[in-house]
Amino acid sequence: SSRRRHTRLQGDWSSDVCSSDLPTGLTGDVIRAIQETPNVLPYLDLPLQHSHPEVLRAMNRPWQGQVNDQVIDRIRQALPAAVLRTTFIVGFPGETQAHFDHLLTFVERHRFDHLGVFGFSAEVGTPAYDLPNPVPPDLIEQRRQTLMLAQQPIAWQHNQACIGQTLDVLIEQENPATGTAIGRSERFAPEVDGLVYVTGSPPLNQIVPVKITAADTYDLFGQVA
Repeated sequence: SSRRRHTRLQGDWSSDVCSSDLPTGLTGDVIRAIQETPNVLPYLDLPLQHSHPEVLRAMNRPWQGQVNDQVIDRIRQALPAAVLRTTFIVGFPGETQAHFDHLLTFVERHRFDHLGVFGFSAEVGTPAYDLPNPVPPDLIEQRRQTLMLAQQPIAWQHNQACIGQTLDVLIEQENPATGTAIGRSERFAPEVDGLVYVTGSPPLNQIVPVKITAADTYDLFGQVA
């Protein structure tokens, strides 16, 4: 079961928890396993792709438009400290301005911790390659930038809320010349999320308590507590 698999994890924390390829894979059993297993971080990467039912149907995800909100609400209720990341595709063939506005509102409503946005790119040999009503490339890029700009103040506010807190940080890099180390808190997955810049000469490859003193849109700054 999900619970048995999780409880075999060793160490202080696992790096993150991702759902299956589809958000409905995040079942009640999986959520309970996260709740009951102390060394599993409630970092959830939900591959939502879009919010509008018509676009999701065109993406061959016809059922997902009915469950997106339910899945997110269930996570928020069961795991209030959960960190949510997702990715969206804009400019899928047939995406109208109304579809995009729906997605924009969805992002503003759910206030994801981390968000990736990709513009649709037709690939030869894929089912989407021959779909009608392609979106012009310049409009795809405009929508991508609009959605990322909408996410920036949300990400900034999430990071600002960390100021004054003491977080566990895994120290991964150090710069002896400046005395600054670089690590990740449990809110940040490797390579795709922000970093924590730490002063106070923390030991490398260790989890140390860091008091957060400043934050910007993507990164946190602090000192060894």
